Amino acid sequence: MPTDGIPAWRTHDWKVRTIESVVAGGGSRLAFTCRSCGRAFVQTTLNRRTWAVDKGGVALSDEVTDRWLEGICLRRPGETDDDDRLMVKNAAAAQ
Repeated sequence: MPTDGIPAWRTHDWKVRTIESVVAGGGSRLAFTCRSCGRAFVQTTLNRRTWAVDKGGVALSDEVTDRWLEGICLRRPGETDDDDRLMVKNAAAAQ
C-alpha cells in the first residue's frame, strides 16, 4: 500500500465512537479502533491529545502510544500488539 505523503494515522480504517461528551468547556473523548489491525486509541477533541489503549480502554505506555502512532496500518494485527497491550501506563496504580 503506497503511503508516500500520507500521515500514518490516515492509513487506518477507523471505527469512531464518542466515549464522553464534556458539557463544561465543550469537547469530547473519542474512541478510535482500526477495523483492519485492531489498534485502539482515545483522543480528546479539545487538544487532539491521543493515546493508545487496551481492549478495556486502559491507557498504554507512552512508548507503545508513540510507536503505534508512528506506524502505518499493517492491515492485520502486529506481531507484538498483544504484548504491547500488557504495557499499561502507570502499571503500579492499575493493580
